[in-house]
Amino acid sequence: MSLVPNTTCRRCHRQFPAYRSRCPYCGTKKVREVRSATPETDSAVPGTQAARSAMESINLQTLIGGVLLLAVIIASIFMVSSSVRKDVEANGQSATVENEPEGTMVSAPPIPTEAPTPSPSPPPTITNVEILWKFGYADHDYSTTGFTGSKGQTFPQFQVSWYPTNVTAIPKWSSSDESVVTVTPAEGNEVTISLVGESGQSATVTVDVNGETRSMPVSIS
Repeated sequence: MSLVPNTTCRRCHRQFPAYRSRCPYCGTKKVREVRSATPETDSAVPGTQAARSAMESINLQTLIGGVLLLAVIIASIFMVSSSVRKDVEANGQSATVENEPEGTMVSAPPIPTEAPTPSPSPPPTITNVEILWKFGYADHDYSTTGFTGSKGQTFPQFQVSWYPTNVTAIPKWSSSDESVVTVTPAEGNEVTISLVGESGQSATVTVDVNGETRSMPVSIS
């Protein structure tokens, strides 16, 4: 029997001295043998009361550790969500402030007011009226000189002209004495003047254009 212990190669299964680190036949490195430790306490021996108590303690510690870990995870999630919410609110407020001019106050929008109804423009005022005769002198205003005719004589197409010419009007004619001079029709731009009185009599023919009047003396010879 050899005094030096031998070991078996895990590859070629040959025996060689245990002090060698490699197999001299195939060169395989020797694997160090692990010796099982002998339990030093009762808690390390399976099936004992101490071992069961130790296992229950380990399970309780594991449960408490799991609860603590879960609490830490929940707290971390809550802190992260709170931080994100605060950042979003801060960004919204800063954007609102940046859009407003510094040092100004936001006022309510003005209440729209109804535009005043424009007053209608007054019609142009007649500034000049003339009495003309188609068979007389051209552009001669007979209201400045009048005229004389014989008893029973008729003078058709006496006309009236006014300025501004773009003013719409219905001229109105009248006689100061219809037993001496008549005007027909009583309204219109053109009339007929008849001498119905006696010789030596006279009357005045007047035309009214929107309040502006012109008179013409008429005599019977």
